[in-house]
Amino acid sequence: MALHELQVLVDDLAQRTRAPAVLEDPQQRMVVYSCQDGPIDKVRRDSILMRETGPETMRWFRQFGIAGASAPLRIPSHPELGILGRLCTPVRFRDRLMGFLFLVDDEQRLAGPDIALVKQAGIDAGVLLYEEELAQRLSARVFSHLLAPEAEMRGAAARQLVREGMAAADAPHVAICIRPANAGVPALPELIGETLSEVFRRHGQTGLLQLARPDHGLLLVPIASGSDDRRAAVVAEEARATLARRLPGGAGRRQKGSRRVVAGLGDPQLRLTAASLSRRQALLAARVAAAVPSAGDLARWRDLGAFRMLVQVSAGEDDQGSSLDPRLVRLLRADDELAQTVETYLDLCGDVKRTAERLQLHRSTLYYRLAKAAEVTGADLHDGNDRLALHLGFKLARLNGSYPA
Repeated sequence: MALHELQVLVDDLAQRTRAPAVLEDPQQRMVVYSCQDGPIDKVRRDSILMRETGPETMRWFRQFGIAGASAPLRIPSHPELGILGRLCTPVRFRDRLMGFLFLVDDEQRLAGPDIALVKQAGIDAGVLLYEEELAQRLSARVFSHLLAPEAEMRGAAARQLVREGMAAADAPHVAICIRPANAGVPALPELIGETLSEVFRRHGQTGLLQLARPDHGLLLVPIASGSDDRRAAVVAEEARATLARRLPGGAGRRQKGSRRVVAGLGDPQLRLTAASLSRRQALLAARVAAAVPSAGDLARWRDLGAFRMLVQVSAGEDDQGSSLDPRLVRLLRADDELAQTVETYLDLCGDVKRTAERLQLHRSTLYYRLAKAAEVTGADLHDGNDRLALHLGFKLARLNGSYPA
């Protein structure tokens, strides 16, 4: 797709005008940029590194009417913000704003033929960006049909993908789910859509499919073989990091109060019509990753062990508390410190020395807490069945949100 063509377009424009150029989307996030061998200002450096424009810089550019412009216009320098003068042309398709082309031109050297080149490049970029948008819409529509409950619709979608060269009939695929770990993210559907658009722009030409949902994003990635999903993991991490960067206080910036974003990978499927199975596994894996930080930010379904069973029990349970052993419920209601102690003790297979070290406790304190927990619950922590019931219960409680500590 278009990313390569857009890169060629921007590189050619920069070479012909002898001015560094960037193409940004309507929100002034980086799409592609040319190389530069001359002085570089703070704005260009930050937009390349962070892939977006800061709010103060954006206000400076917007006040000159770039969003409503129909022809190239000049943006003066702003030394305090580290901005060199630029020539900007809006990128449109049939009067619809698709982005902006910026060329560094602090000395206002560009004129006449050069400005005509910039204007034509804006027209060409608008067509390419619109073609990319149509490709994304088709990708989402066919992917949704591939996930349909009706076998006939799934079969028709698979045949369409192969017929139009969007997928290979014999290539295994992996489904990916990305989502914030916590609910309540403002404007989440828009952020997910923008994230998938960015990922699709980079990988859509390789057979990737994408579908935005209100609270999560889905990707279907072709892989080399059913035993090698490394490419899917790379795409998943890229998508996860991209969404994290876009969230308010994004996790990609490691700011205080930042939001965690997780990704789940389903098992590889050898048939396109089985993509719905990998999708379900990816959704559940992402749910485990969100609820259980020790699972990591990127969780593969095949690596989740007992959580594979527990998350399916939790997902199908109407009454979230009914699957928990009542002895564990008493412990969770009684004392968070005791609950944490027992969970750590069970996680470490009843190893008193390692548990004391992990919790930074004296052994006598640990023994006291374990005895107190046995008294509260009525469970025998030396009995294998009791330990199993409590240990599985802790993990199920994390998944259903009744034990988020």
